Amino acid sequence: MELEGLRARETTMARPKICATMAEAVADIPDGITLLVPGFGVGTPLNLLTALYHQGAKGMTLVQNGQGNASTDARVRNSGNLIEDGRVKKVIASFTAATHPSRVSKTEQMVRDGLLDVELVPQGTVAERIRAGGAGIPAFYTPAGVGTLLSEGKEHREFNGRSYVLEEGIVADYAFIHAWKADTAGNLIYRHGARNYNPIAAMAGRHTIVEVEEPIVEAGMLEPDEIHTPGIYVARMVQIPPDGILRPIRPPAPAVEAREEHAGGGKRRLNREQMAAAIGRHFRAGSTVNLGIGIPTLASGYTRDEDDITFTSENGVIGYGRIATPEEADPDVWNAGGQQVTLRPGASFVNHADSFALIRGGNLDVTVLGAYEAAADGSFANWRLSDAPFDNLGGIGGAMDLVASAKEIWLAMEHTTRDGKPRLLQTCTLPVTSPGGVTLIVTDLAVIAVRAGQFILEEYAPGYTPEEIAAVTGAPLQVSPTVKEIAL
Repeated sequence: MELEGLRARETTMARPKICATMAEAVADIPDGITLLVPGFGVGTPLNLLTALYHQGAKGMTLVQNGQGNASTDARVRNSGNLIEDGRVKKVIASFTAATHPSRVSKTEQMVRDGLLDVELVPQGTVAERIRAGGAGIPAFYTPAGVGTLLSEGKEHREFNGRSYVLEEGIVADYAFIHAWKADTAGNLIYRHGARNYNPIAAMAGRHTIVEVEEPIVEAGMLEPDEIHTPGIYVARMVQIPPDGILRPIRPPAPAVEAREEHAGGGKRRLNREQMAAAIGRHFRAGSTVNLGIGIPTLASGYTRDEDDITFTSENGVIGYGRIATPEEADPDVWNAGGQQVTLRPGASFVNHADSFALIRGGNLDVTVLGAYEAAADGSFANWRLSDAPFDNLGGIGGAMDLVASAKEIWLAMEHTTRDGKPRLLQTCTLPVTSPGGVTLIVTDLAVIAVRAGQFILEEYAPGYTPEEIAAVTGAPLQVSPTVKEIAL
């Protein structure tokens, strides 16, 4: 009798609705909703977004990793298209506008014109707010953003001698999810780095709608131990059609040939690859390292296997290697810079919130980031090139979470601006990303340690002298007694 009762409960379990088309899946979504949109390079529910665009809903609040450019492919409509068409009233994201003053995006202009509201939030905080909302936790404290413009006006509290800022959980009316596999019970499996925000977004949506790559199978055909999101969170599912969009199409990064940049008189500023190589030589064996967008991401190609460096990416890829060749590239394995990378033996994948839990929990030895400015007190700025108060527009990404919890902060940056002005200063002039913590700076002219409020020259570019580098540094530059030329 007990077995029969169990079978009865199993057969009467709630099942999500399986829709015949994307249009059917979004047909009754009203105006004015809050919508969660996952994705970090891959894992974006582009088919559902396209269907919603054609459905016509407006007045939305979008919660997402970042607001990208509108799609120019007539088959695809993304969140950028919804924003530029005036269908969105507010965006909550870690990238909300272009940071370069000469490249004002259409979204940024809409904010300046009062047509759009934005809330810029550190990337790990976005993820944790989503996870908290899905877990029924109304608010939490985080160290990310403390001491910066983004924490102004928020409640602060001290724990164990350290300051934290209060952030509220996010619950959305709808969450659009992109899954690799699903069964009729609504159980979901994601593929590699396409997991990112999807599991936590599925939990935080009152109505979770899923687009699925592989044919949806009968309940029981997926191994329970392999499920990433249980079907209890899923309201509707729809199969991606044969002509649908599985992921954004980006070609693998081309192989980069090393080149030399001459400044005359035998002087050679380091190019991007040489800077990345200099960074790679400074990693300590056995370190866990996060590489930021730009020059830092190239450093994964300049380490030795025997050094056992574990590279992590905010999107949840743990244990990746160098940038992949076209033959090696996997469409669902990306670093933070949107480049397809190889995987090293022992690699793994986690969701976006867990990738930042790893960081916040003190497991990260080094984070390497790009920067616009750095100061002798260890502070730096890398998220906006203006202090104009355009509703906190900018592109902070995961930097504030990383610098709040990594054991060391390294920077990769140009030593001077295009017109020759110093980027290494006594005090930062731009809104800071972190009020301190930088220990090493690699520029196109030098390798500089930051200790006790001082810049200390440890290595210099070929052909340059310490005096020449000091002349283009906007703060006193001490010279290490072991200073040497950078080995190229």
